[in-house]
Amino acid sequence: MTLGPRPAAQLRLRALLVLAGTVHGAAWGAVGMTLLGDDDAPAILALDGPRVTSEADLLTCLLLVAALPLGSLLGAPALDRLSHTLGRRPAVMSAAALIAVGALLPTPGGLILTLSGALAVGLGLGGLTIVLPKLAHELAAPGHRRLMPRTWAVAPVGAAGAVAAGALASLAEPRGAVVGAWAVPAVLATLVLLLATALPETPHWYTAQNRLEAAHASLVRMHGALEAAVAIDWVLLDAGTRGDQARLSRSDLTIRRVRQVVVAGLLLELVQALPLGLAALVLTPPLLAGRVPEGWVPAGPLAMLALLWGGAGLCGLLRRRAHHLAYAWVMVGTGVSVCGTVLLALLGSVGPVGDVVVLLAASTLMVAGQYVAVVPACAGGVDPLVPPWLLRSQRRAVAALRPLVQLVSVGGAVLVLALAPSSAVMLGLVLGGQLLSLLLALLALPRAVAALR
Repeated sequence: MTLGPRPAAQLRLRALLVLAGTVHGAAWGAVGMTLLGDDDAPAILALDGPRVTSEADLLTCLLLVAALPLGSLLGAPALDRLSHTLGRRPAVMSAAALIAVGALLPTPGGLILTLSGALAVGLGLGGLTIVLPKLAHELAAPGHRRLMPRTWAVAPVGAAGAVAAGALASLAEPRGAVVGAWAVPAVLATLVLLLATALPETPHWYTAQNRLEAAHASLVRMHGALEAAVAIDWVLLDAGTRGDQARLSRSDLTIRRVRQVVVAGLLLELVQALPLGLAALVLTPPLLAGRVPEGWVPAGPLAMLALLWGGAGLCGLLRRRAHHLAYAWVMVGTGVSVCGTVLLALLGSVGPVGDVVVLLAASTLMVAGQYVAVVPACAGGVDPLVPPWLLRSQRRAVAALRPLVQLVSVGGAVLVLALAPSSAVMLGLVLGGQLLSLLLALLALPRAVAALR
């Protein structure tokens, strides 16, 4: 028996999820280009020699990298409530609108506008983080377990677009890199908004509002009349089991299976930051610009960086069976990232051109380790095992934990680069942190994952 072609609405849903993933990467890539355009950031984040930095300049760098995760922390609960009150589609549209408007605010030298814009973008990113899994689960036939890992794995493509746009804009105007980079998340978010308008509201939300005819019509649009006739019963059952949501309480934690799911979810979220790929997306552009040999235009190495990142993101998007051998993929991804970190020890000993090549290779290994290997293996790994009455609490916990992990990962990298007395000490701290985290994963992750089989 051969399956018919997917309905157009299913293709639009998949396109929306991919674009939403690229928006995340584009926002972080734009932050990196903002650091590159700052007068003091490249000197603060230099890799060689002792650093003398003012507290004000360091605080500015930290605020720039903290704006997105702090905004995400605020936006996730607000848009989660909106998704239950008005529907999943209006919540996605609101998040996309926040990103599109916020990305228009950053300007070269305008710190307040840049921080305000990044905070608004973070609000939208937090909303997408918590609403997209609902949209994918409730509209896609296979469910979000296969779709969401690809959504987050494609982030390097968005970062590559932001870096490439910023590099091209800098050729026309030396300080145009900031505006050019932030234009990419604005355009991508606008496309997400347009695609969301072309999708129906989810049948689960209609069912929760006792609008069964609208729920059936939504299923017909997404899957066709034949599949909708069967799927409506599953929607009624699924919506009924998830109708009474509760906060995670101590009594829930007394259940062994719930404890195992909570611990496994926490570990899977934490280990996604082990390869430091997100920190590489943010910090490589200013580091690379500071290493460009005399007479070179920074746009050339930045374009090559964008090409490498884009290839890594496409590999993550095309990867199949994301949750197969998850533990092995985590170890491989972290090991590849450690190899990239070790390469940084060659900086300063291979000449200016060699330094550029080393930075390109190290950054690509870190990004690939995180987004090709680790993120697809971990994202959504425990979702199918969460008790139905705790699903909303679990998604809120992920939406709160992920920005905190991002803040520690990127903010910690900025502090190490700015305050380490030498490149050797910096590399030692980074490698030590990675090895300690890897040891934690080696000891704890196998038990947690095995308990869920």
